Amino acid sequence: MEYDELTREEYVRRTIAMIQRFEGYRAAPYDARDGMATIGYGYTFNRNNNVELFDQAGVQLSDRERRQLTAIDNAPANQRTALGLAFPVQITRDEARSLLENASLPNYEGPANRLNMPLSDERAALVSVTYNRGPGRVDTHMQGFTEAVADGDRAEAWYQLRYNSRGTNPDPDIELGIRARRGMEAQAFGLYDDPQNVTSDEARGVYRMLQLHRDDIARNEREWGTGFDGTAQPLAHNAVATSNRNNPDLVALFGEVPTISAALEPARDRLLADLRTDHPDIADRLANNAFAADAIFMDPGRDLRTGPGLRVDQRNNTTQDVDPDHAATIDSQRMTRGTAPREVDSNDLLIGNGGDDTLRAHRGNDVLIGGAGRDRMEGGIGHDTYVANAGDTVMDSDGRGELRWRNERGRDELLNGGVRNEGDPANTYRSANGQFTYVVDGSNLTVTNGQGESLRVENYAPGDMGIRLQDAPTREGRATPDAPPAQETNAQAIERLSPQDRALFDQMRSAVQRNGGGFTPEQTENIAAAGVAEYRRRESVVREPQDIGVYGDRLFTSYFPNGPGREPNFQSNVRLEDAANIPARESVQQVEVQRQQAVAAPTQEREQQQGQELPRQR
Repeated sequence: MEYDELTREEYVRRTIAMIQRFEGYRAAPYDARDGMATIGYGYTFNRNNNVELFDQAGVQLSDRERRQLTAIDNAPANQRTALGLAFPVQITRDEARSLLENASLPNYEGPANRLNMPLSDERAALVSVTYNRGPGRVDTHMQGFTEAVADGDRAEAWYQLRYNSRGTNPDPDIELGIRARRGMEAQAFGLYDDPQNVTSDEARGVYRMLQLHRDDIARNEREWGTGFDGTAQPLAHNAVATSNRNNPDLVALFGEVPTISAALEPARDRLLADLRTDHPDIADRLANNAFAADAIFMDPGRDLRTGPGLRVDQRNNTTQDVDPDHAATIDSQRMTRGTAPREVDSNDLLIGNGGDDTLRAHRGNDVLIGGAGRDRMEGGIGHDTYVANAGDTVMDSDGRGELRWRNERGRDELLNGGVRNEGDPANTYRSANGQFTYVVDGSNLTVTNGQGESLRVENYAPGDMGIRLQDAPTREGRATPDAPPAQETNAQAIERLSPQDRALFDQMRSAVQRNGGGFTPEQTENIAAAGVAEYRRRESVVREPQDIGVYGDRLFTSYFPNGPGREPNFQSNVRLEDAANIPARESVQQVEVQRQQAVAAPTQEREQQQGQELPRQR
């Protein structure tokens, strides 16, 4: 962390500006509803050296006022508030500022001094917080912040300042004011050394921080600011808008307090720029506008502190050291709020870094990058892209998308299948370039590279993720599926469906009709026939059509091996607009091809195994 260092004069000016704005000026003593008597810019009488401090500040006192102030100094601590409120003095703005700068400010620099913070905006922000909370409270209730500063972790310190340093107050008006104040103090502290030149380490640090505190940040912004979905609270409950409206002079000094999405954008842009360099083969999927600022999920490299007896602020503190081999479970699922929550459909980026991570993506065209370690990557509905390494396991619930192997040259090679030639072992296929071998074992697919390293695809169905495995023709040739009758109509093709396939077709057609998407009868039949063909392609994975329905822009057939709502679940699906333009007769022909291949496969495997047996000795 590089400090934004200032001259002594500029540091004092910026610190005083914050405190004056937040505390406000009062000429006479008043009750700030915190159990202490206050005057000027937040100066409190609950101390034993008031006379000394007033003299240092040059505040003019009459003899009577001096005696009364001396009485406050000498009174028991539990009587000073009442005596302070009864103190009949009025001070000018200049005297109040002098009291703040010359008498009060040095008493609130202890935490900053202990952290060896130079004269800087970062130090000014901490002194402002300390003036509000008190040095003792900073030491005992802001350990997350002070430890992050000591470790040079700017992103974690920013989080702790903006969200985890408020204290508790049941009055919503007071809480709004404190939240607005912390937002501006965090802006003065800064999320980046320089937001115009964010470094790679800073960008990763920001997203590690976000992942670690994502739920807490989302809740705070949803209730007191502008949520990740862009929904803003009204001004009466919006701490960000309140801070910017009420503090124009501080906005001029430090800039506006940003929404959380705006705060994250510099880190997002730098992170994606780095990934486009590191993964040029998928650079088109890593554009800045491909992912919302909150749609990037990264292994935080550490965990929150846990254990009995932790205060609220302690539960959001971290074990500070980042472990490069940290094993994380990263799940990008987000749900809408309300009485009927549903899964948010978005394009997400999941990054595992080191360690044996589990990455779970859901609806949307997601990108999953496992990184080092033996990772498990699970994709949901949509065209997902997997960047895997040796030892990884991939499972895609709808079979759409693509799988790439990160090789030793730093390229992401597309795995698109291979051919089994006559004489090759059963269920074994080789890529055209000879670099990969594919072995099918039931519903699992093992891919092995030239160095003998392998990764596994679970619940693989032929053609999933564009991995196509073909048997080369034998010398005798192989029967090809019967061609459909010449100039066959859609209706004639549908009539040729088997009873089981016709029942599926009718259910799918009804689901499309219920959806009311404005499709013609012919388009509805096209969609239903395409749905049957896609289900039959994935029948080995989507074993039962337990739910057939239109959700969003797709027709789904879903299978829930552990019951609805429980992971894992598997789907076949077709996009309505695309399937509507595929003639039903073409989809019916695909169904018949799949049926014939399913019948032929066991016979071919037996023949292959028999051909590999050695002759008996006589």
